[in-house]
Amino acid sequence: MNIKQLSPDVSETQFKQQIFFALSDPGRYKIVQVLYHVGHEMGCGELNQHVEIEKSTMSYHLRTLREAGITTTRTQGREKYVTLNVAKIESELPGLLANL
Repeated sequence: MNIKQLSPDVSETQFKQQIFFALSDPGRYKIVQVLYHVGHEMGCGELNQHVEIEKSTMSYHLRTLREAGITTTRTQGREKYVTLNVAKIESELPGLLANL
């Protein structure tokens, strides 16, 4: 499944598919796990210290997570900050994050 092909108004089933697709990669799984356990937004540099992925790979994974609706990203100056969309994930798949 190509996440880019899904519209912003995806169905509940499609959103769940996006979550599972995004978490199927060990790198993206680790990013979500770290963001959940830290409990607040993190700068990409700080996040990379916990995940230890090459910058280009990290960028790809963060884009995939953002397109899936799992994270949001904001830019401040030259730094990008990533936030886990806990409420959206928990509303569709209660308890998933607590079991990562």
